[in-house]
Amino acid sequence: MEELLARIASPSDVRALPEEALPQLCAELREDIIAICGRVGGHLGASLGAVELIVALHRVFHSPTDAILFDVGHQAYAHKLLTGRRERMLTLRQAGGVAPFLDPRESPHDALLAGHSCTAVSAALGVLEGRRMLGQRGHVVAVLGDGGLTGGLTFEGLNNAGGSHLPLVVVLNDNQMSISANVGAIPSLLRTRGARDFFEGLGFTYVGPVDGHDLGALVRALREARASTRPVVVHALTQKGRGFPPAEADAQTRGHAMGPYEWRDGKLVRSRGGQRTFSEAFASVLEEAMAEDPRVVAVTPAMLEGSALNALKARFPDRVHDVGIAEQHAVTFCAGLAAAGARPVCCIYSTFLQRAYDQIIHDVCLPGLPVVFAVDRAGLVGADGATHQGTYDVASLRPLPELRQWAPVVGEDLAPMLATALAAPTPSVIRFPRGTLPALPPEVQVGAAPLDGARWLRRVENPRLTLVTLGPLGLAALEAAREEPAWSVLDARGASPLDEAALLEAAACGHVVVAEEGTTRGGLGSAVLELYAERGVAPRVRVLGMPDAFVPHGDARVQRAELGLDAAGLRHAGRRLLEGSAR
Repeated sequence: MEELLARIASPSDVRALPEEALPQLCAELREDIIAICGRVGGHLGASLGAVELIVALHRVFHSPTDAILFDVGHQAYAHKLLTGRRERMLTLRQAGGVAPFLDPRESPHDALLAGHSCTAVSAALGVLEGRRMLGQRGHVVAVLGDGGLTGGLTFEGLNNAGGSHLPLVVVLNDNQMSISANVGAIPSLLRTRGARDFFEGLGFTYVGPVDGHDLGALVRALREARASTRPVVVHALTQKGRGFPPAEADAQTRGHAMGPYEWRDGKLVRSRGGQRTFSEAFASVLEEAMAEDPRVVAVTPAMLEGSALNALKARFPDRVHDVGIAEQHAVTFCAGLAAAGARPVCCIYSTFLQRAYDQIIHDVCLPGLPVVFAVDRAGLVGADGATHQGTYDVASLRPLPELRQWAPVVGEDLAPMLATALAAPTPSVIRFPRGTLPALPPEVQVGAAPLDGARWLRRVENPRLTLVTLGPLGLAALEAAREEPAWSVLDARGASPLDEAALLEAAACGHVVVAEEGTTRGGLGSAVLELYAERGVAPRVRVLGMPDAFVPHGDARVQRAELGLDAAGLRHAGRRLLEGSAR
């Protein structure tokens, strides 16, 4: 049988196929998605579940004249394969390769950048209104995963769209999952007759529910939506992970991100290392804290798996709260818990914490409530790329009064940091990277709670230069200094408040290199320079960190080397600083 995918260069080729060929096309798409994720990893489950839906969308709508906006990009691998990117898909999520999510710079068929959830309806309504104003033709479709209905931005968009009377098409891809099972009242409502009443009450024509794997039914429903002159919701019921038995059998995430993997003797073998991660280590010390203090509560916005909280949820089902893809709610929910006397720990990725900045300021910091933010994926994240880099948490949180920031160098730092944060009367942040735990070198002395101030990792007499670092970069600084007997290494531990005495001692040698895995604009380096200017000291200072640009997807270890954030880069920066002062 002739392969169909080899003949598909654009969506127009999908529309040219005879109807009876579409099931074969779907089967080939699934085979490609499974093979690609097996080789390079990726978001498998959601894309497998959306195959028929995407084929039907490209059968009915004419992208890019018709704009199709996906909520995030987890579900969109079939879309990439049908829009001219098949030959490059084995570069998915790699440096210079196919983007992990959707990006209009990569293809005109990607109507809008999409890496964070709940944006599709609002953005699609804006595109539709903009086209109306400018006299442009074309339909606009928002493909919304039902997990997006746990987030407030989606409801803001639906409210506005329903009242606009514009012919926006919202395709609800309902698989009852975000990364894991959805939470709250709306997901339960969707599988009842109340779904029709809900969307019609918001001003939408409701079409469905439709079997999301029945191509004929999908095409008919989408054609009805395309002909509508008012807002319409097409409700498609799909199965996340469909067509791949290991994903279908994965009750927790339905194969959300299952690669790389391979088949050996009829069994699935995943290519995963056995080392513990910072996320797992933090979850372990959090579990100990919860066992000791019944007031400690964990809250996460739909990241039970990513934040390694499944074991805690099993042990403390009433004290671990998954609130859905709702970062603003998660933070203010924690504020309420703290106001009532609990000790909440908000487990959240750096990039997602950005979505709740006002809540951090207004609901937590202004009243001075003792919420602990466990900020995961701080710094470079690798394959997930620009939308998920943990770039801005230090710079954005540093100005907030009474908010204490901590950053561990090694996993052993986490327990005293959490104990210190839980005992504090004001809010705290503990930021840690995506990655496995490093070994504890003999130079790193782990202190007991309560922690206070910076920590000297290497303190020499009469130093010529001091390396000041934040987080695990302290280990790279130690390695760099091993070849330089006159260099000291100071672990700042946090960017606010600063240990002024330690940093002034660092400045006394005349040469300081500050290194951080975050933006240099407003981060630790800026804080150190502000301190030196205020105190009237003027050492020669070099600040290293993430550039004034969005860092794309790639290998985080390679990117650290390129940015000068490994041992060789720190050594080179220090030597250049010393050479410059000798001229």
